[in-house]
Amino acid sequence: MDKNALLIELSESDRTMLGRVDFDQQPPEQQVFSAIWELESQVNNGGFAQFFSAADGDSANSVPRALRSIGATACADIVERALRVVSPHALPREQSLREDLIDQLGTDAQDALEMLDQEFFAYPDNLTDLLFAYVQAHTQVFGRVES
Repeated sequence: MDKNALLIELSESDRTMLGRVDFDQQPPEQQVFSAIWELESQVNNGGFAQFFSAADGDSANSVPRALRSIGATACADIVERALRVVSPHALPREQSLREDLIDQLGTDAQDALEMLDQEFFAYPDNLTDLLFAYVQAHTQVFGRVES
């Protein structure tokens, strides 16, 4: 059984609100799924700088909490450190403001984000297994996902 393939199938189904319902309008369990899914897809494609400046970045402030809720504490710490590199406070929700923050990062901050990208790519927590277990534990929201 390929858990990643099952999660991809779930992400593309109507059993998630990912990309269909505004993040703030999703119930907590859906927010956990969406935040982690968006984090992985964006960071894996272009690092934290891409994630924070992308449209999906509006969920960035919620990611550490989402990661902790599935047991991914090491990844949550990495994301928190990346968030602090860009802004000592929460990232703005408005994409253009997040883009401005990323564009204004100095060399040291850019280097710090790249180092955090590498820490994330090492996957200190198995996000696929943890997210799959989370989805299986919330059948009332996502339905049954067979392993």
